[in-house]
Amino acid sequence: MRKKRLTTIAASWLGPLVLASSPVTVRAQLGPDGSPIDTSDYAIDLTRGVVISSSRVVGLAGAATSLAQGVEGGLQNPAAVAYRGPQWPDWYDYWLAFGVTYPFDSGDFYNSGDVVGDADTLGDDTTLFLIPGVYWQMWHLGIGFTIDSQLVQLPGVSNPATTQEETLRLRFTTFHIQAGYGFLDGQLIVGAGLRILRQRTFFSDTFVSDGDLYKTLGLGAEVGVMLRPHYARWSFGGALFPKMSTGLRTRGEVSTTPEGDLLLGDYYVPRKITLPTTGSIGFSYQFGPRPTNPPWIDARTLAAEELEQLRRRHEAADKGEKREIAEARARGGPDVEDEVRAIQRKYDRRHATIKQTRKDLRRYAWETLRRRYRWDWPRRYYLLTADLWLSGRVANGVGVESFLFQTVQRSGQKVTISPRLGFETEIWPKRMKIRAGTYFEPSRFDEPKPRAHGTLGFDLSMFKWNVFGLWPDDYRWQLTAALDLARAYGSFSVGIGGWY
Repeated sequence: MRKKRLTTIAASWLGPLVLASSPVTVRAQLGPDGSPIDTSDYAIDLTRGVVISSSRVVGLAGAATSLAQGVEGGLQNPAAVAYRGPQWPDWYDYWLAFGVTYPFDSGDFYNSGDVVGDADTLGDDTTLFLIPGVYWQMWHLGIGFTIDSQLVQLPGVSNPATTQEETLRLRFTTFHIQAGYGFLDGQLIVGAGLRILRQRTFFSDTFVSDGDLYKTLGLGAEVGVMLRPHYARWSFGGALFPKMSTGLRTRGEVSTTPEGDLLLGDYYVPRKITLPTTGSIGFSYQFGPRPTNPPWIDARTLAAEELEQLRRRHEAADKGEKREIAEARARGGPDVEDEVRAIQRKYDRRHATIKQTRKDLRRYAWETLRRRYRWDWPRRYYLLTADLWLSGRVANGVGVESFLFQTVQRSGQKVTISPRLGFETEIWPKRMKIRAGTYFEPSRFDEPKPRAHGTLGFDLSMFKWNVFGLWPDDYRWQLTAALDLARAYGSFSVGIGGWY
């Protein structure tokens, strides 16, 4: 019985990745909830109601639109790519991050209420999310690349080509290519980007594919803004992710009915897969003595007066060298070239001294600003943050499980709203931060009830390591983790990054 159901799942997972390309004459309409699917004129609603992001964002219950920073915030607000904090007082900065989210209890991942099919067919250990990314910043300009990758595996599925039981693997990967700029000295940050949704399906005993059964591609945009006045206790943010649908290419045994519907075996496959328009607004407020929204300051700005004095000394040395050489040549004599070389050596020593002084001065200013942010400022703070997320409609949409069992359960018939609240503080100064939150996950379906989530998370300062000289000698790494619990759902997130 289990083999039969897994074979059914295999066929149904392959189905949504097929392109509708044939002309249509007469088409059936999608029936009411509970009726069998007997048409291809529908879409799969891929909306995720649960928070899938970095550990910090999960710990804050997804309420990060107004305080998104670096790689960890880019999935919440594209403006994060251009946020420049005071932790790196140089003209450039870069962020690297890697996060993992594992839903260890995902029997009702989409909050569909298990209305259709046999939920026991889908195990709790079949889904994994990986979120790596890198950002590069120059002054107030930022560019970034982040990957949101969902891995799904279904073992024991009969491969129609080999008739053997293998592991069916699916990858849903969204690439975020972002750029942004901080106006008004970084107080108003605007970011935008391109989203590329790629889906791959293949049979393999490992995560490496030796050939795709089906693959699909979709393109979309994203835009975000943050308002963070210098030293104000509050910040505001907004983000918009317009609707994105995939265009599919056919590979495999797909047949077309006279009515123009697409069949894979006995399964009607959809003409498109859709991520609806999603938007958010957020507000945060910070209590405590730690400075809020501090401006980014370049080390050269702090040492501007001293650097200007060195520049004048350098110019004066250049003029003095030229004048003395000209005077020596005017006097002439058999030893004039020896005298010129002696003058050049004298001024070379002066230039070297000025150059070293400039280098030492910049280094001292850099260390002063970094020490001020990391150690001299008060560490105690209490951060409150709130978000409101909205997801749009999907015409003729059904849920993922609905397609798996070829039974109509409409999804995305109305706009859904998800309020989110988060709290963060540094409970152990210079060593540990904790956070907690809650969010309301509405159902995209009619029958199931919404569910409330509770989240917990922490950052733990670990050790210093410059990664073979790629990072500063004082760079301290942190371990970050979060837990998200709700009815019929639980996930654990873990990541690594820099401690500030």
